[in-house]
Amino acid sequence: MKKIVLFITVSVIMLMAFTTTSFAQLPLRVVVNGNRVNFPDAEPFIDDNGRTQVPVRFVSEALGAEVSWEGSIKTVTISQRDKEIKIVIGKKDYTINGEKSLMDTEALLKEDRTFVPIRFVSEGLGARVDWDPAVRTVYIDTREKGDIKDDTPKDGGFEEVNGFLVPKDTNIIVVNSSSDIIETSISINILRPNFEQQIGDLVFVIESRFGKDIANEIEKHVRQKKSRWTYLPEKYIYVKETNQYIWISRSEAGDIPIDIMVPGYVPDTSQYDDIVVEWGN
Repeated sequence: MKKIVLFITVSVIMLMAFTTTSFAQLPLRVVVNGNRVNFPDAEPFIDDNGRTQVPVRFVSEALGAEVSWEGSIKTVTISQRDKEIKIVIGKKDYTINGEKSLMDTEALLKEDRTFVPIRFVSEGLGARVDWDPAVRTVYIDTREKGDIKDDTPKDGGFEEVNGFLVPKDTNIIVVNSSSDIIETSISINILRPNFEQQIGDLVFVIESRFGKDIANEIEKHVRQKKSRWTYLPEKYIYVKETNQYIWISRSEAGDIPIDIMVPGYVPDTSQYDDIVVEWGN
C-alpha cells in the first residue's frame, strides 16, 4: 500500500513539474479591445519592478494614439484627442496634460525601441487594464461596457493540445494526429484571415512547448511565404531535448502544414532535393 501511495505521489509531482516547465516561459501577450497586438521586432517583458514594459508605438497606435519622440531630451509624447502624456526615459515622474504624476517604475530604451510601462500609459488615456498571470496576458479596453456584446469573441481563452497551449480564438489548426509517426499536426494558411496573426499564434504555440529558439526558427522559415503561389521548401528541425523532429512540409499553394513527429522517429530525407535539415548540436 505504501508503495502505491509513493508511486502516486511521485507521479503527481512529476506531472506538476512538467506542466510548470512547459508553460513557465509563455510569451507576454497584449490584447487591445479584443484584438491581440503583434510586436514584430521587440517583445514585451516584465521589468524588475514587476511592471509590463511594451514598445510604445505598437500599443499606442492600437489605442488610436499618436507617438512622437524627442531624442535630445529623451522624451516620448503620446497624444490621443484631448489627452497628452509625456514620459522621459529613465524617470519615474511623467505628465498627463501638463499635470505631474508618478510611476513606480520608469520607461527605458531597449533593442532600439522605447519601452513604457503599459498600465500607466493605458490608464492615462482612459483605458481599463487587466492582467491575467495564468496566461501572461495584459487586457486593455477602451469600450464602454454596454458596447461589448455577449457575442463578442473573447480573446485569451486557451486549451491544451498534446502539451501545446493553443489560443481558442486562433485561425491556426492544432490537432492530435492519428498517424504512427506524427504526434501533432499544425496548419496555417495564407488564404485564411489575418495571416500575420496566424504566424504570431504559431510562434506562441511552438514556444509554449519547445521554447523561443525553436519557435524563431520556424517563424523564420514560414515567413518566406509571401503569397499564395510563393514556393516554400521542406524543412526539418530537430529538437534535441525531446528527441523529435518538426517537419514543415513543402507549400505550393495557401496551406503550410507543420507536423510534430513522434519522439525517436528519424525521417528519410533522401527522396527530397530541396529539403533543409537542421540536425541540432
